[in-house]
Amino acid sequence: MSLPLGNPISAASPQLGHDVAAAVEEHGFAVVSGLLDEGACKALVDEVRRVEREHEIELGKNDFEGFRTRRVFNLISRSSAFRDLVIHERMDAIIEAILGDGYLLSGTTSMHLFPGETAQLLHADDGMISLPRPHPATLVTTLWALSPFRAENGATMVVPGSHRFEAMPKPGERHEAVAVEMPAGSAVVLHGSTWHGGGTNASADEERYGLSIQYVAGWCRQQQNLMLGTPADLVATYPRRLQELIGYSIYRNVMGHVDRQHPLRLLGEEVEPAMVWEKLSNEESR
Repeated sequence: MSLPLGNPISAASPQLGHDVAAAVEEHGFAVVSGLLDEGACKALVDEVRRVEREHEIELGKNDFEGFRTRRVFNLISRSSAFRDLVIHERMDAIIEAILGDGYLLSGTTSMHLFPGETAQLLHADDGMISLPRPHPATLVTTLWALSPFRAENGATMVVPGSHRFEAMPKPGERHEAVAVEMPAGSAVVLHGSTWHGGGTNASADEERYGLSIQYVAGWCRQQQNLMLGTPADLVATYPRRLQELIGYSIYRNVMGHVDRQHPLRLLGEEVEPAMVWEKLSNEESR
């Protein structure tokens, strides 16, 4: 079964964050249209191909990652072309509406599906978080379509409402999943507990290009260790907002400091953190 476009939420919506957050809360996912134009999508596909070629990215070596899929992890360290997506103004409003302020980037991955790829096992991206289910979103996955996502070429499969289930999917079980079909330039926003998986690419010659950009609440551990995985001199060239998102920030004035100093000092920035202890002391002295 495929999910028709129905009523995707336009990226131009004046209440984008509110509208997407409400849809994700109700259904576990929402499709946002018009985030990128055709030219931007083509340029990003060309960059994925270049990175795959220059870094000699091989096909996956297990059924979950896909034997007919190429994945590139920590994509923002491989090419500056992908960094603007992470701090995309419209998507930023969506993520903050779901996770609140101080959220972090958890990972950036490209997923290039070739014809013949089989369906991925249904899973929830927050499966490693040991909180009783269901629970509020601690992780948000955004899947960006750089080429059209169609049921035939491996569009992401989603089980609507599964973010409210008390358990994780078990191998071998059958579930009523739907294919999220959307044009290039769109993205599907998933609650971290929503069951989903890549679909079967049964097309004769269509290669499906997509990006996974994940975010977590500021108090959660990131999936990809972006601070250790990216040289500091490269991070120093990133926009300030991107530096903060990969971990050079302090959550709620306490989580993430380095010997009581702001981690941006490691990049040569003169930043004086307002630590929580000072705030508490000031309030106590009143």
